[in-house]
Amino acid sequence: MFCWFWSTVFHIRDFVFTERMDYFAAGANVLYGLYLAPIRIFKLYRPTYACILRIWGVVCIAAYTAHLYFLLGIRWDYAYNMAANVVVGSITNILWTYWSVRHYTRLKSFWAAWPGLIVMWLIMAMSLELLDFPPVAGALDAHSLWHAATILPGMWWYNYVHVRPC
Repeated sequence: MFCWFWSTVFHIRDFVFTERMDYFAAGANVLYGLYLAPIRIFKLYRPTYACILRIWGVVCIAAYTAHLYFLLGIRWDYAYNMAANVVVGSITNILWTYWSVRHYTRLKSFWAAWPGLIVMWLIMAMSLELLDFPPVAGALDAHSLWHAATILPGMWWYNYVHVRPC
């Protein structure tokens, strides 16, 4: 919700502050995906992994803090920000694809394929963001289509995470 909120605010009012909040919220969203994936995939939520879970949380918070420090304190760099988000998102996608393939081949259950299918959808949607094109009819550009393409997988993912145990 935080990510969508700041994206909406930025696209309504393009100021330095709203742009940065859009980027920071998007980065937090992508990094949270990476934070959550190993917890669900490797069952780090179990009490026996409490120490590892704490360390993983500190590593993720430190990485996000370092990212913000670089952008705000050293140099505001769009290419670095995009690359950082693509790398973190790709690692998350690889983890969920691994999980999905492993469970689907073992269980032959369609619900086990969901994470892999959602990852495929998001990769196709991300190609709109990475392979930008000029607006069609002066209104419909790759970025707007990317935003539209992220609505359904968000709802699909929420349904999967809250209905199916990993």
